[in-house]
Amino acid sequence: MTLANGREYLAIPGPSVIPDRVLQAMHRPSPNIYEGELVDMVSGLKRDLRSVARTKHDVAIYVGNGHAAWEAALSNVLAPGEEALVLSNGWFGKGWGEMGRGLGAEVEVQDFGSDTVVDPNWLATRLGQDKGQKIKAVMVCQTDTSSSGRNDIPALRKVLDETGHPALLMVDCIASLACDRYEMDAWGVDVTVGACQKGLMVPPGLGLVYFNDKATAIRTKMSRVSRHWDWTTRADPEIFPMNFNGTAPTHHL
Repeated sequence: MTLANGREYLAIPGPSVIPDRVLQAMHRPSPNIYEGELVDMVSGLKRDLRSVARTKHDVAIYVGNGHAAWEAALSNVLAPGEEALVLSNGWFGKGWGEMGRGLGAEVEVQDFGSDTVVDPNWLATRLGQDKGQKIKAVMVCQTDTSSSGRNDIPALRKVLDETGHPALLMVDCIASLACDRYEMDAWGVDVTVGACQKGLMVPPGLGLVYFNDKATAIRTKMSRVSRHWDWTTRADPEIFPMNFNGTAPTHHL
C-alpha cells in the first residue's frame, strides 16, 4: 500500500518547486522565434533581470544550465594559459574551477572546506604574493548549493581594491540570486553568473551572465571567443512571456 497522494513534491536544493500559476502559463504552443512578441519582450526581460541583480550593466541570456553559464562567463574573459583563482567552500566552486581548466586556463583552487566560508585575509595574502599580477580572475560562489555557506562578497571586493589587484571579481549566484541580497554594482562585482531554476522559480534551461564595463573591455581584447558563448554577438533565447492566468500578455514582463 502506498501513502503517496497528489503531485510529487521535489524537496531538494534545486530546481525549485515551480508555482502553479507559472506551470499553467506554460500551456501553449511554441511561438514564432523570429518575430513578434517573442522578440519584442527581450528588452523588458533584460531590464527586469538587471533589477534582480541590482546592476545597470548588461546581461546575456543563454539556453543552457548553470554549467553552461559558467563556461559562457569564462569564455569571454579568460584565455587559454591565463591564471585564475577559485575560492571554494563547496562542490560547485571547485566545479567552476574544473570548467576553467577544461578551457585551458591555469586554475588554482583554494578549498576552505564545506563547513566554513571564504577568508578575505587569505585572499589578501595570496594577492600580495602575485607580484606580477598574473591572476586574471578571482572566482567565488556567493552561496555554494552543496554547503549553504554564504560568502562576504563586499569583503572580497575590498581586498582587491586595497591590494590594487586588477583581477576580475566573478561571482556565482546560481543558488542565491533572487533568494538573498545581492548588489552587483554596489559590491563591485565584474561578472555575475546566475540561472533561472532556483530563486526565479521557473523551469530549468536558462543561464544568465551579467558583465560590467571592465569585463567588456577584457572581452574586446580576446583573440577568439566561441560564437555561441560570445556575449557581444549571440542571439537572444527562445522565451515567450505569459500572464499567470495562461493568456497572452499585453506588456513586457
